[in-house]
Amino acid sequence: VRLRGHRMADLSSSAHNRTRDLPWLQKMACRMLRLGPTPNHVAFIMDGNRRYAKKIKAERIVGHRRGYDTLLEVLKWCHHLNVKAVTVYAFALDNFKRSKKEVDSLMELAAQKFSEMLDSEKTISEYGVRVNILGDFSRLPVNLQQKIGRVMQSTRGHSQLTLNIAFAYSSQWEMSEAVDEVARGIANREIETSDVSMELIEKCLYTAGQSEPELMIRTSGESRLSDFMVAQSRRGTWLCFIRPLWPELSFWHFFMVIFGYQRHHHAIASERSQIRTIEKSLTPEAAAALSAALAGLEHSVPPTLASDRKRGGRDDAAVSREGRIRTFLENSRRRKERYLDGLASLIVPNRDTSSGDVVNHQGCNVYTGKYALRKENVYKSEGLEIYRV
Repeated sequence: VRLRGHRMADLSSSAHNRTRDLPWLQKMACRMLRLGPTPNHVAFIMDGNRRYAKKIKAERIVGHRRGYDTLLEVLKWCHHLNVKAVTVYAFALDNFKRSKKEVDSLMELAAQKFSEMLDSEKTISEYGVRVNILGDFSRLPVNLQQKIGRVMQSTRGHSQLTLNIAFAYSSQWEMSEAVDEVARGIANREIETSDVSMELIEKCLYTAGQSEPELMIRTSGESRLSDFMVAQSRRGTWLCFIRPLWPELSFWHFFMVIFGYQRHHHAIASERSQIRTIEKSLTPEAAAALSAALAGLEHSVPPTLASDRKRGGRDDAAVSREGRIRTFLENSRRRKERYLDGLASLIVPNRDTSSGDVVNHQGCNVYTGKYALRKENVYKSEGLEIYRV
């Protein structure tokens, strides 16, 4: 589906004349759309920020700032349509190949915007949005890791709308992390190889517990997924590629996309149902193949654990497969929460650095190593150099 951005330009106010709430005409349009089926989960590939900056003859970072403003507007539109989850592709792992200047600017902008999310007066808190960041945090600057941890920690109790931000993300990386989590569960004797299935791996994805996206929108006219939510969008997600650049996206572009989704909803729902029926018939074979592929992990279990497993075979047999999987998933969730809490408690040096280690000191994560900091900011305790913030 392709829409020409200029056809409704007369109906759309400037993308950057932001107001606290929607104009009355847009509210009426949302009420009309709510009479039909609306998606519970919408995914966006926010493409075109750099081209927008070039179009207005500004620096690239200006395009990215305007793109963030558009994201806030999109959250308002989704809120008025009762959308429960929004996932946006903000920064791909491949984007690290861009120039150092642009990457550094994006990291600084992200740190600034994540800090704004902690402000109760901002849109994120006003609409009860739970923020969930998906990505390889180890590739990010330390101060940004801390802010990500704090944002996710502070919005954990919000339930009106979930905002998934894919940052330093790729679908291949996410699938690899899910498989590693399953392998860790096998090595820790939380689950057995016979418990492994595609369903279990999907429950280890970073969007676990949320519905799959029924609608995925990519701006700027490009017609590809760019390794974004491949696993989550394989069951009949309706893909919509529109021409406006992301900062130029208006309410009326979004309105027409939702209207098109409603027109094709019956066919989309039918296709999703057929795919699920086919998958159910293939589940046993898929589970057997996965179990065979992971069988080699048995050899990585220490001999003492292997002997214990044999002795406790009768006890293990008494535990249902569902019970093992439920316990494993709960332990996995707690591990992730502890990791995020650790990020939120990071003590960050007052200058960015790319070297050093994170250690736990008296229940708090601190940075160690040699930095170009003023001596008055450094003190020693139990052989560690700890930096005041």
